[in-house]
Amino acid sequence: MSFVNRFVAINKESSYGTTGSTYYYGEVDDESFKHQYDILNRDDMSRYGAAKAVTGKEYSSGDFNLAMINDNFTGQLLKGIFPTDTVGSISSGLYPHVFTEAGAFPSFTFVIGRETKEHNYKGCVVESLNVSANINEYGMVSASVVGKAEATLAAIGNLTPSFADNLNALYFSDAKVFFNADATASNAVKSISFDINLNIDTDNACGLGDATYIRQPPSQRREISGSIEFNRILHAAVESESTYAELIAADGVELSGSGVELKVQFGNESVADILTFNFYKIRFEAPESNVSGRDTQTMTVPFVALYSPDDSKMMDCTLKTTLASAY
Repeated sequence: MSFVNRFVAINKESSYGTTGSTYYYGEVDDESFKHQYDILNRDDMSRYGAAKAVTGKEYSSGDFNLAMINDNFTGQLLKGIFPTDTVGSISSGLYPHVFTEAGAFPSFTFVIGRETKEHNYKGCVVESLNVSANINEYGMVSASVVGKAEATLAAIGNLTPSFADNLNALYFSDAKVFFNADATASNAVKSISFDINLNIDTDNACGLGDATYIRQPPSQRREISGSIEFNRILHAAVESESTYAELIAADGVELSGSGVELKVQFGNESVADILTFNFYKIRFEAPESNVSGRDTQTMTVPFVALYSPDDSKMMDCTLKTTLASAY
């Protein structure tokens, strides 16, 4: 079996539904893009069952998973969640791209290579992005997108995939988690995951006279939630972590004020902070900690990220790549 004709390509559109000039290819583990449509059944009082049906709204949606890597494919995904990309000065051969929440969201064309055909999905917007990491494993990224109805199939070979073969995926043994602006990372974190959801409004992207979206589906309320698992119960803070007693207190724990309250940093052997996520206001939920058998006692704490009036944002992130221009 040959796997050379399997790929996921992303292309930032010049305008909604109009494919741009540059494709980037991701080292994707799996994808589930599909064309969808609503079937409208017509019931009337003269028959015991529906006798007629028509096709309603047509659209596409997709999910894909990949290991975290500082390539241009990841840069485009981050652009879909953080619209503004500001490029800094080169250091150690890499340019820092600082992604922030302000600005107009881009749309993308995705091309999916499946053995003998290329499937084209235009007018896609990133709906949600999930980041997860377990100690001594690769950091993982999952994304969900929605877009126009699938375009005409093309024969395989229109695109020639190319990948950043010189880059290794980022893994959690080279990651750090910082709490409450502490300069020293916690050594008690076992795993962390968080989800950024834009709650895309697809209903109001439709219009009379067209079966699919006529304008870019707008984003709505941004929601960020996550969970942290510690490798032990924390009855005393080591590096500014919140303790069990604090988390179950009447008012719970909220990390707020000016500056970064939770920082999640990924790197490799040579550069420690290749990809960094900064959260500016964190509200922890009630912790979970129990015992069973002879298993080690751990502690899991869900959280939500909130808008910080002191910083005028919820979060931002920095990705270091070899690209000198903004995504």
